[in-house]
Amino acid sequence: MKFKVEFKYLSDVGKSRKNNEDNVLVADELDFAIVADGMGGHNSGEVASKIAVSVTKEKYESMANTQVKPPDYDEKYSLRANQLAFAVKLANSIIYEAGNSDKNNTGMGTTASALVLNGGKFSIAHVGDSRIYLLRKNILQQLTTDHSLVMEHVKKGLLTKEQADKSPLQNILTRALGTQKNPGVDIYEVPVEDQDRVILCSDGLFKAMSEEDMVKIINENEDNHKACAKLVETANINGGPDNITVVIGLIQKKNWKETIKDVLKKSYA
Repeated sequence: MKFKVEFKYLSDVGKSRKNNEDNVLVADELDFAIVADGMGGHNSGEVASKIAVSVTKEKYESMANTQVKPPDYDEKYSLRANQLAFAVKLANSIIYEAGNSDKNNTGMGTTASALVLNGGKFSIAHVGDSRIYLLRKNILQQLTTDHSLVMEHVKKGLLTKEQADKSPLQNILTRALGTQKNPGVDIYEVPVEDQDRVILCSDGLFKAMSEEDMVKIINENEDNHKACAKLVETANINGGPDNITVVIGLIQKKNWKETIKDVLKKSYA
């Protein structure tokens, strides 16, 4: 079965920040989306997140077009997943060098959560505490794991997830692009189903509302552009404590015309 994805997105400065250090990039021709939440003094966070989204997209696209197999290939995952993870690693190297070559950018970093529709599955590369969720049949599942101190405490049984959500240590990351020379990049691959919705978001969204409210808002708004707008509006009503970025992608089965078009496109490539 062949699938397609349609993305809608929105990013907002929120109520407590002067500038938006989040960056988002959607490339429909690649079935690709990425969210990055920057951090650092001056405008460094915004610089880091912009590098993350642009370099990841450009490197992934070039590798996907040439079918090149990246170094440190993990056989547990597909070629597309390995290419995406390598693109994120390259973005890290550029951000890390930029942070060390300019004192104004010292310590800058960013999260990065990137996703591509890869045949009948999502391929994901992830660093930091932005999140990717899957909404299927009214059940919301967090696909990524937060690289944060409180999540480490949850894993060790020192905190419940509910306690972690209210902890003052929420914002302390254990992994981010640019802050380490070789941070681990998590790879995930998840099978898709017709009418799945995938949500990519920065912490400004999920820290401003419950997951139950997220599901309710998305279910009440079939138009994903309107759903994004309502999610951002609700986060701001709840205080807007950070920049807010959300991407929603709808998975649908391709019809026979679209499938034939794909076959012809490949045969003439």
